[in-house]
Amino acid sequence: MTVMAELDGYRDQVWALVDAKSFYCSCEKLFDPKLANKPVVVLSNNDGCCVAISEEAKALGIQRGAPWFKIECEARRKGVEVRSSNYTLYADMSRRFIEELHRFSPHVEQYSIDEAFVRLDGFRLDGLTRYGHDIRKTIERHIGLPVRVGIGATPTLAKLGNQAVKRYEKRVNGVIQIDTDHRRRWLLERTDIQDIWGIGARTAARLRTTGIQNALELSEKSAADMRRLWNVGLARTVLELQGVSCIAPGDIDEKRKQILSSRSFGVGISDLESLRSALAFHCQRAGEKLRRQGSQAAIVGVFLRTNRYKDLPQHNRSSARPLLCPSQDNGQFLSSALEQLEQIYRPGYEYQKIGVILDELTDANNDQFQLDMFDSSALAEMKRRDLMALTDQMNARFKNGIKPASVISTSNWHMRQAFRSNRWTTRLDELQVAKC
Repeated sequence: MTVMAELDGYRDQVWALVDAKSFYCSCEKLFDPKLANKPVVVLSNNDGCCVAISEEAKALGIQRGAPWFKIECEARRKGVEVRSSNYTLYADMSRRFIEELHRFSPHVEQYSIDEAFVRLDGFRLDGLTRYGHDIRKTIERHIGLPVRVGIGATPTLAKLGNQAVKRYEKRVNGVIQIDTDHRRRWLLERTDIQDIWGIGARTAARLRTTGIQNALELSEKSAADMRRLWNVGLARTVLELQGVSCIAPGDIDEKRKQILSSRSFGVGISDLESLRSALAFHCQRAGEKLRRQGSQAAIVGVFLRTNRYKDLPQHNRSSARPLLCPSQDNGQFLSSALEQLEQIYRPGYEYQKIGVILDELTDANNDQFQLDMFDSSALAEMKRRDLMALTDQMNARFKNGIKPASVISTSNWHMRQAFRSNRWTTRLDELQVAKC
């Protein structure tokens, strides 16, 4: 008898994975009624490739990742609507999506911009399908986003259930619950080894050489043997497929070991002032990510690149410098980054991309704050941390209301977004207008 069979009925842990359908496209359709039932694609940075495709666009044969300049004529002939990525709108809708999920459980772990794990401990499994439908109806009624729900005894099973909703959506009406051993085995037998959460192409290829082709065959292996012959991660996956949860709520969003902020320019940039402005913006973004995960950085790196696909002079440089003390301070990051930019910049080149890398990250624990006797600014670091925390709170509330002055000195470096919709939920000057 499997672990899953022994635990049918009640279970110590129950997980649901909730994700929004075609999130970017759904956000665009929500605020533009004329897009209803029309094929829609959303483009990547600088309107390059298709990063999101509606169901109607998929039916026309448009594929994710297709360069827009190659398919534009054919897509427009078929009536496809195109939009540039509207990150401000998507981030705000993601925040509302997560807030709605907190109505159903105090334990919500956001996994990406459009999906989250929800703990439903204490519920009887045979009653959770209805609860999943309640989640779908509430989110669609309150914020207008269609979602899918997969429910299982472990995060991995919930993830597989959510993926199965996509394959059998018309039959299951948006919710799949893996509540019996029969359902678990039926689903795992139809899941390719590479479709299991956390197993990449290389690991899947090696598993196939041992005769393991699908998730059911992997689940029937001994976790102890998989740990001895492979690694701890694969052993945990085996247990999760058997119905034994091995992931604590805080383990899902693991801290990054390195933080990068970078973006290609909408047009080539040659002047140093515009590059300084872009660099200041990325220092601010990287600092916010760093503080959000409770880390501090010991190294600041900068890179600068031209467009290798253009027949122009090429210049690609990078630099990295250690700080005297690990820091969370945007001011220190920006000061170091600007000094490095002065050294790696060369006039006469048309640059396409600039970025900031924060490295050698450690936990930012004020009780173990390390000072340097030769650094006169080190004693002020703890006060600066309070200032950075206040700045982050203000920016979260007022949408980046506090910025380094150099960020707003020029806007030449911003992305090309020729088809961007309005930022309906965060800009008073871009609100919907009703005419009567």
